[in-house]
Amino acid sequence: MQAIKNFLCHPYKSVDLEAILSLFYNTVHSINIKDYSQEQIDVWAAAITDKDKWAQSLLKNFTYVVEFEGKIVGFGDMTQEGSLEHLYVDKDFQGFGIASLILKAIEQKVHELGLAEITTESSITARPFFEKRGFIVIKEQQKITRGMSFLTYIMKKAISV
Repeated sequence: MQAIKNFLCHPYKSVDLEAILSLFYNTVHSINIKDYSQEQIDVWAAAITDKDKWAQSLLKNFTYVVEFEGKIVGFGDMTQEGSLEHLYVDKDFQGFGIASLILKAIEQKVHELGLAEITTESSITARPFFEKRGFIVIKEQQKITRGMSFLTYIMKKAISV
């Protein structure tokens, strides 16, 4: 566990699920709306309807949660293969270094696993964050989710082993 500036970063626990789903929904609707249409946002955030799928994925992956005064303000998870699946920060806690704290924990896990790189599929919104932290765009793509097209970027970062 890490505490930086009163932020506590710890591994995911099942009791965190509802707060994470709420954070995801609210963040997409308030932060990502600047880069995607309302229709796209509604399709994107509709993924939270499958709570069992989310719960299984978060438990299976290396998932980290950041709390501030008992409130979950960020989360991120990565597969065993080094694919960063989610990285979201509460709309009211943007710019406090929370995503960087989570990414640092994930990169440490990548290093521990002996993987050479970390990959992610980034939104338009998150692309500058990842680029500032050494990720490069491998491919720009139009991803289709539930019939809706989204501009996303496949990005990667080499990790020193």
